[in-house]
Amino acid sequence: GYSVYGIDLQGHGESQAWKNVRGDFSSFDDIVNDVIQYMNQIQDEISNENQMNDESHDIVTTKKKRLPMYIIGHSMGGGIALRILQLLGKEQKDKTNAGKSSNYKNRKAVLDKSTNINQIDNDMIEDMISDNSVKHISNKRCITNSKNDGPGTSSASISATINASTSDDHEICYNYLDDLNIKGCVSLSGMVRLKTSRNAGNKLFKYFYLPAFSFVSCVMPHKRTSSSRYKRSEYYANICKYDKFRNSDEIKYRNISECIKGTIKLNDNIKYMPEDIPLLFVHSKDDRSCSYEAAHSFYNKANVHNKKFHPLDDMNHAITIETGNEEVLKTVIDWISDVRSNCEDEIEDE
Repeated sequence: GYSVYGIDLQGHGESQAWKNVRGDFSSFDDIVNDVIQYMNQIQDEISNENQMNDESHDIVTTKKKRLPMYIIGHSMGGGIALRILQLLGKEQKDKTNAGKSSNYKNRKAVLDKSTNINQIDNDMIEDMISDNSVKHISNKRCITNSKNDGPGTSSASISATINASTSDDHEICYNYLDDLNIKGCVSLSGMVRLKTSRNAGNKLFKYFYLPAFSFVSCVMPHKRTSSSRYKRSEYYANICKYDKFRNSDEIKYRNISECIKGTIKLNDNIKYMPEDIPLLFVHSKDDRSCSYEAAHSFYNKANVHNKKFHPLDDMNHAITIETGNEEVLKTVIDWISDVRSNCEDEIEDE
């Protein structure tokens, strides 16, 4: 079975809204960081439960395995899920490159001090290993616990919100990608790019739509878009009618501007997608909110070993609610089962 965790993003559901306005959030980056913090909180809680379960009178205790985590997001949540992988992938690459650079510099310094290779003794090797820059790379990373944050608070940036400590001091060091044990990511109608009548590309969004929406949001900060062009099924409309926590389809221009910023970053940083984390895209060809073409293009460009794109017909954007959502659910569950089976087979082969 699976343990399912969810989060109401800032301004959504029962979460506090930015400036107490329903549907508002401070920035796209902030809500991405909120999800990362929540994922770490989940792993912390699981780890604590495992430690409590291991407290027994037996001399030898069983070491609990880290549970695999699968990130699933719909619409803006799909874009957030993909962006999380990019941030973690970039951090891992930066740390790897920093480690290689540090090791090279230390080895070169040792060799430069010696005129004879035989003069490199154990003391020099120990001095190299004890160098602070090497410590910074090799120390066990630590995770921020978001329990200490007040309700509705958001982080300014991923690097600013993560606190860590080593055994000797309070340096900042982290590597979430390993600690979170992410084994797969699912994007459902993912917000890779907003849908436009002319299927605008990333450059047009960056140099035309973003400045335009940013200007309108400054001039008319409370102005909202019209939802008239988004056709919904009668079943979906009835669900929305009785869901008191659901936001209106009318969105502030400022929030659209933040979403556009998020999609631009997502497309500009596709090279940081981790190669070894499987991806599943489920997207309707008739999606009127998030571009099907952009999602498929992102899928093709992503350098990921195990990826799958599952197109849908005769559905709009809300594929988890509209008629036919059973197929979507089955697709996701079957895919996760296949990924798990492949991981288990790889472990047995090792």
